[in-house]
Amino acid sequence: MDEAEKSWALKAVELHNCPFYTKGDSLQVQMPGVFGNQLQVCSMPVATFIPVAMDGRKAEGQIESGYKNCSCRWSFCRMSKLSKPAMQFEEVLTAENQMAMPFLDQMPVTVARAFRERASAMNYRAGDIILQANTTSSHFHVLLKGMVRIASRGADGRVLELSVLRKGDCFGEMSILTGAATSNQVDAMEECLTLAISRDNFHKLVAEFPVLSIILYRMLSKRIKATNQKLAQLLSPGLSGDLRFFAFTDLVQTVMTARMTGTLLVEQGPRRARFGFREGGLIHASLGNVGGTLAVDEALRWGAGSFRFNPDQVPPEANLDGDTMAILLEALRRMDESSVLEKMPDLFVPPV
Repeated sequence: MDEAEKSWALKAVELHNCPFYTKGDSLQVQMPGVFGNQLQVCSMPVATFIPVAMDGRKAEGQIESGYKNCSCRWSFCRMSKLSKPAMQFEEVLTAENQMAMPFLDQMPVTVARAFRERASAMNYRAGDIILQANTTSSHFHVLLKGMVRIASRGADGRVLELSVLRKGDCFGEMSILTGAATSNQVDAMEECLTLAISRDNFHKLVAEFPVLSIILYRMLSKRIKATNQKLAQLLSPGLSGDLRFFAFTDLVQTVMTARMTGTLLVEQGPRRARFGFREGGLIHASLGNVGGTLAVDEALRWGAGSFRFNPDQVPPEANLDGDTMAILLEALRRMDESSVLEKMPDLFVPPV
């Protein structure tokens, strides 16, 4: 192989005032191409490394470069062949695993950094209306703390909870993108903190980073599919469906809002959970030998399964007390706390 056709891997070791990279970012060079997971590639380290690549005598080492008040140091090593870039444009459109990540984590590092720089933090109290229905949204929001409810109000005044958004989710994009009035209301279920970017800055960001429009398209397609599935289930005789499209929290809120009385059966494989409601109030929960709040906690973790509401079945004996939304919120907090603890290293060694 000709020396100029050999490949190198570059990794950012030290950065000072760099607007493009963060420590640990990597590039791959195979003359005359430069490949990486960033949509924008700074020319300074590349220009510094090109003579090294053309010379071909060093298999590994470090380079330093800078521009005005920024500077960087990159390590490099020779590769036998060019590996696949970390993020390709087409992968952003199709990667299912990306869709489950928080909105900002779906973006390439450069795009996420630009979003944060142009956005502002906004605080809301429980009960505040963040986006009013039938108005044009002025901001696109990413939820950093708390939970919000997306709801639709029918002609009869009935409020239907379409979904509950939590930390990492976003809202307000449809009105921003289309210029049309919002169709649903978004209100804070508890104290919330959002990262909000104005309409003008959002449009500039999408124009500057086309990959952002693909992420939004993918997210909107998923939401529309889920909403259609929910509406089809709600309009069908009885209440039944798939947990992949109708989350357990949304399901409980639908029963609560409609003030339904009966028993909700939720199944995942051989496991069956039973929840009793009286005029929309959750009064009973059981899963095998587990009952009460422990059964609610377990059902919240089910991302797949089926459900069926039986309005003719009398609810079992009560083993839950309090407001239905309070029960849900406490269960969600417990789930958040347990997920954080699972990620923490062992801090204490039990005595022998």
